[in-house]
Amino acid sequence: MSRQDFVRSLLCVAGACAGLAAPAWAETHIRIMPPARATFAVGQQFDLRVEATSTTATAPTGLRVTVDGTDVTARNVAPAPGVTGPTAGPSHTANVLVRAYSFTRPGAHVIRATTDDGASAEVTIDVGRWQVSQAGVPRAKNIIFFLGDGMGIAHRTAARLLAHGVTEGRANGALAMDTMPVTGQVMTPSLNAVVTDSAPGMSAYSTGNKANNNQEGVFPDNTEDEFDNPRVEYIGAFLRRMRGPGFNVGLVTTADLTDATPAANAVHTAQREASAEIAARYFDERAQNGLTVLMGGGRRHFEPVSTATSRKDGRTLTTEFRQAGFQVVKTRAELLALSQASPAPKALLGLFHPSHMSVAFDKVGAARYSDELAQPRYADLRDQPMLDEMARAAIATLSASSPRGFYLLVEGASIDKRAHAADSERTIWDTIEFDRAVQVALDFAQTTNSDRDPSNDTLVIVTADHECGGLSIVGVGNERYAPEATGRATRDYVAVFRYRPGQAQLLNFFTNYERAADGYPADPDPSRKLLLNWAAAPDRFENWLSNRLMLDPAVSRAEERDGVSRRVAVANVLRDGSAPNSDNKSVEGQAVPGFLVEGVIENGKDSCTEAEGCAGDTSSVGHPFSGHTATDVVLSAFGPGAWQFTGTYENTAVFLKMLRATTGDWTLPGLAPRQTAPARR
Repeated sequence: MSRQDFVRSLLCVAGACAGLAAPAWAETHIRIMPPARATFAVGQQFDLRVEATSTTATAPTGLRVTVDGTDVTARNVAPAPGVTGPTAGPSHTANVLVRAYSFTRPGAHVIRATTDDGASAEVTIDVGRWQVSQAGVPRAKNIIFFLGDGMGIAHRTAARLLAHGVTEGRANGALAMDTMPVTGQVMTPSLNAVVTDSAPGMSAYSTGNKANNNQEGVFPDNTEDEFDNPRVEYIGAFLRRMRGPGFNVGLVTTADLTDATPAANAVHTAQREASAEIAARYFDERAQNGLTVLMGGGRRHFEPVSTATSRKDGRTLTTEFRQAGFQVVKTRAELLALSQASPAPKALLGLFHPSHMSVAFDKVGAARYSDELAQPRYADLRDQPMLDEMARAAIATLSASSPRGFYLLVEGASIDKRAHAADSERTIWDTIEFDRAVQVALDFAQTTNSDRDPSNDTLVIVTADHECGGLSIVGVGNERYAPEATGRATRDYVAVFRYRPGQAQLLNFFTNYERAADGYPADPDPSRKLLLNWAAAPDRFENWLSNRLMLDPAVSRAEERDGVSRRVAVANVLRDGSAPNSDNKSVEGQAVPGFLVEGVIENGKDSCTEAEGCAGDTSSVGHPFSGHTATDVVLSAFGPGAWQFTGTYENTAVFLKMLRATTGDWTLPGLAPRQTAPARR
């Protein structure tokens, strides 16, 4: 491979090949961001970046950029060739960066770049209309966006089956999200991979554009700085700029507040794990991002008061938020007391955990079927709110203090995090918790959408950023082989549908969960439980019983091969295993050893070094956790503009659909102008 071809291949991997072109004689390759087929809304701001990369040591000269034939090079704010530093590109590149560009005209637009040596590239992007109201079409003043992180169709189905059950083939009840009248199917790939991570998965919805994995609200660039990438305006910031300061934004999550999904609604960065700076930008950029509600975990990024803090600058953000008018709460008791106060606070910061919040299984099952929070390290963390309680408080604050409307993101984060751990019960309990928060939003929307005021309506959307774990519902437990009855785990517990002509079915093929008053199953391990499997999981042990403690399915172990130490993922014998020292019993409180389930994802067994020919990240990695998958996800919608969300579409298409719902710039003949929320389940 020539050096020129090698450079071009690296550029393709770094940010897709769209916009890369050069004639055969040129020594320059050009990358344009945004890439071809990017879509923006009329008036939406984005940064335009063009990078001309030489195959020699000398930077290209004469880089010129036009938009629809108009030269915009003079607006360049990128460092000149020869300048060094984290915001400068490599020395053999010339770069043009134009900040806050936007279009006033819908339709196709062409960005073109050329250099003195004859290299050229161009991309065509599309700009969508959203501000032309249609007569008689309702408008959404508010948008409540629910993101079940990692939630595929199997997660939703399992939650319904556990929460409500089935009798004579019919569901005994519905999830709140099941009752929403409109359903669509969303494609989820990121800019640089068919399998997305959560950062570009969320920012595709909130910006209308694809991003690289690990990045949120930005396009890739060739600099080292993690916060200088070309930005794309988020829907909350955009609507706040369009409507004015009376429009506000809220972020509610069961994760660390600086985690990928919440951050991908307000902070622009190429590094989703830059938590301390993300927390700071929530505060520093609040005039632009409109944040007035923040609730979740991640307290260690807001306070420099513990050894676990990520803050190295000495800032105490909780104090700064409080001084800026935010009410700060740190426990469920404080939140509930605040929720009963009148009027609701104008701004609210809730920090309920140093990291990710505890999961629903451990909160509602404490002292019954979970021992997780009984551990001494959780002594100060046993008073955390549920997601529906946070959602209710967020809606109260936003609806009271947002005369021009609001955008609220509510994330069920540990649907994904426990799916990564192939932890069936904790995954589905969190899906049920998430659905209970959806009901809170539907109750609010029922009020706004059925009153006599058509100017206060609310659009509610429920979807996922991707599927996690390759979850499937494989069967129902055959009581004859129940592990608690036999004292061992066997595949024969997984009953599969059978039909024998002329013979009556004796096998009871329905689950026997009992629903507790709190809406969750009273016992996670009935004799006929719903049995789940994980197609994208690592090697693991399975005994079909819930785990009283949170344990990883696999662990990373050092193995020597050819004199080189390599990290290999192997099944964790302490979770459902059969360790001879009885670790299974001492860790989980029961002694039902499981059997090995071999995974199919990479485990690092055949990893190799640079010297062995594995350049960069091309070697396998020992993954001790489940991966995301490329499976499409479901989207459910209720409220003004909901009928736009039928069909199958890219995740990026949701952005314009939401905007059009806010103005009534959509028409579908024969549909009722306003929707009344479905009856509560």
